[in-house]
Amino acid sequence: MSMRSTSRRQFLRRLGGTLAAGVGIAFFPAGFASASSKTGPTSTPGHTGGGPAYPGDPGFVATSPGELDAAKASWETPEYGYYTGHDPSTPGTAVNSPWQLVAVNASTAYALGYRGQGVTLGMMDSGYRATHEAFQTGLIASVRAEGVYGTSGFGYRGATPSNPFTAGAPFTVAGDQARTSDYGHGTGMLGVTSGIRDGKDQHGIVFGSKMYVARTGGSDTQSHGPFHDYVYWRTANKALVDAGAQVINSSWGSYVQTIDRTRFDGSGNDLGVNGNLANAYQLRGKDSASATAMATIIPNEYLKDLEYQYLLFRKSYSEGGIQYNPNYPGRSFMDAIWDAIKGSGTVNVRSAGNNDWSNPYFRPAYPFFNPLAEKQWVSVGGVQPPTAASPEYTKQFGYNEAGLAKWWTVSTPSNSVRTTNSGGDTNYSNSSGTSPATPVATAVMGVLLSRYPNMDAKQVRELMFTTAKNKMSDGVRFLGTGQTSPSGASIAWTAPDGLPDERWGWGIPDLAKGMYGPGQLLSPMTYNMDKAPLDVWSNDISQIAIKEREREDLEWLAGYKEQGIAYAGEFSPNVLNPDGTLNEQAFMLQGILADPYIQAITNGHPELYDKITYEDAVKWRKEWMDERAAYIQNNIDNHLYTASLTKQGTGTLIMTGDDTYEGGTTVEGGKLSITGSHASSIHVKGGTLGGTGFVAGSIDVDSGVLQPGLSSGEAASAASITLTDVAPGNVLNVGGDVTVSRAGRLAITISGDHDYTRVRAAGDLVLDGELTLDIRASLTPGTVLTIMSGDSIQGNFHSLPGRRILNAGHHLFRVSYQDGDVTLTVVRTLPGAGSGGV
Repeated sequence: MSMRSTSRRQFLRRLGGTLAAGVGIAFFPAGFASASSKTGPTSTPGHTGGGPAYPGDPGFVATSPGELDAAKASWETPEYGYYTGHDPSTPGTAVNSPWQLVAVNASTAYALGYRGQGVTLGMMDSGYRATHEAFQTGLIASVRAEGVYGTSGFGYRGATPSNPFTAGAPFTVAGDQARTSDYGHGTGMLGVTSGIRDGKDQHGIVFGSKMYVARTGGSDTQSHGPFHDYVYWRTANKALVDAGAQVINSSWGSYVQTIDRTRFDGSGNDLGVNGNLANAYQLRGKDSASATAMATIIPNEYLKDLEYQYLLFRKSYSEGGIQYNPNYPGRSFMDAIWDAIKGSGTVNVRSAGNNDWSNPYFRPAYPFFNPLAEKQWVSVGGVQPPTAASPEYTKQFGYNEAGLAKWWTVSTPSNSVRTTNSGGDTNYSNSSGTSPATPVATAVMGVLLSRYPNMDAKQVRELMFTTAKNKMSDGVRFLGTGQTSPSGASIAWTAPDGLPDERWGWGIPDLAKGMYGPGQLLSPMTYNMDKAPLDVWSNDISQIAIKEREREDLEWLAGYKEQGIAYAGEFSPNVLNPDGTLNEQAFMLQGILADPYIQAITNGHPELYDKITYEDAVKWRKEWMDERAAYIQNNIDNHLYTASLTKQGTGTLIMTGDDTYEGGTTVEGGKLSITGSHASSIHVKGGTLGGTGFVAGSIDVDSGVLQPGLSSGEAASAASITLTDVAPGNVLNVGGDVTVSRAGRLAITISGDHDYTRVRAAGDLVLDGELTLDIRASLTPGTVLTIMSGDSIQGNFHSLPGRRILNAGHHLFRVSYQDGDVTLTVVRTLPGAGSGGV
């Protein structure tokens, strides 16, 4: 990847592009960001064909491999941005253009015709400025849903809680009805995903998708600890699901913070400057050079810290807690989100947080405690843009990293992300934080969903993970190599290739690689091709990660069985001692002491509300550990640590890569063609298997068809998907046995004396099914066609014993099963030969 220069702009002008100058710029504070929605004029940019987005747009879709580079360049206008985020036609080096589209290689997807068409996404945020010029499209719409609060409380958790809501009061979740004081954050996030491509300042990554928006009911400064109403959050997220959202972006908010732990003790008593320093639970941030920089940031470095957030959620939503709802006992607002999406397959994409810890906060780490949610969850960390001094992407130190959530984390652009600004209808600015990073990941999923209409969001999530970049621009060094944080610590990728890293997660999503199929199978995959009739996967597909996940999970399960809840280590200092006394390192959360609701339910002792009794901590820890143990055992019992593929539906899948997963492949419908190498055995149970590659295992045709070869017509059609050359051919090679059972069939195409399809196996041939011939040319009598070869032969094709004469396609053949070869000898040519027939 290289920086684009003025010559690129000149090239675009030659293509007829209109390169508009940037409009007025206004800056707003960095922080979490989200997206917003609006129904606007009917002049919707883009169309289902994937071509130019507006009159004069130089972007075009390639129709041949030779056009691909030019097509990619045609989309890389100034509003698309630059490698460093600096427009080289302007002075200085400051980021003044997008760089997020370059970072995820969006132009490759656009050049192939994919920018989110036919996909519906959702965004839960603070609302948006509906009149902004970047949102004047019918592709952005606000959801409409109303309800009644089930509990009372405050959304903001400063020293004095504010932004109240009251049980029994009505609410609306419509994203375009947010207060102007709130909608700044959501306006910025919506620009990252959905800002129209119009030749102006910037455009969204997934500008072709439909985006529905709901509002959180506050701004980004709203705390998102255990103080929200279950009914509100389930209603809002359910509205997005009901609108058809396949992915929901959730960039908002931070966990409630603490009062200064160096000054205040665990009961909230002010001991003066540094008066509590000796007893304070004081943790240095992962990359901080200061020992006290995190004094007001809720600790999140270790499992016990993350677990405390979970425990406080449990307390707040249980009987006696401030947000307890008897209609939904024990269900938190995070459970409300899960309850809204779990039956739909919708994926929730969440910001990791901006506070320099090794782990994301509880909300993005939610699947750690509710593992059933993992396959519908993504946590997003941050990446800094390249600079002249550091010409590679850099992990954003100072923000929360993958840690315990590494298996569902990616890292995306988070600093100086160019986007829409709510200060005016033509305003744009830079936004920083894991907030703007999150819609980058959401948008990548939207583009991938348009590329893979036969996949659901959960499958696209895994494809995004397994095709993410973990290398620098040279393709050799891992991300972060040679880079350090302000503390001097290395921020380099440390995980083996193919595995997620504790800092970076899976890495930076890569739409270029993502166009060519999954990079790994992370579980048994069923690919039902009931929409698009043809797909081509040319990436190499392995099983590295799922086997490591199996090892880690089995190790955890063994540890839990041996040690019980002690395996999770010590509790947070905000868990009371077994005798009920306060831990000397206990701390006080913000907004607790002055909350009238908390004062009421604690009989005037709010200082204990944020503390967890030892008995409750033991009980709730056992619950989440039991759930995790049951989840792992279920994976074991149902073979879910197996990398396998089941092909269903009427469409055709062509696999051209070096596929090393070993869990097996099953064809139940449509056609699978192998033109690369395939380590697994393949079972055909109702579909068709073809191709010209090498199957290292065995082929077992229980029912359905074995049809070796790939025709020139099939190869040409395959090339149209991703402009990848796929060569036609006749021979399918097999490393193991080939079995054609009684309900199976071998289908051979014969186009000449030396041009016919066939199977070559290193193992045995076991035959009992049908043989059919498609003869497309007149054959010479005496010609011997070896249609199968193997080490030995057991049985014969149905009703075709050795030396039987077969009449097919105006030819008579003698069938032979000798010395491991199945041959057809042309005995006679009949009138009409060459006209085709079976």
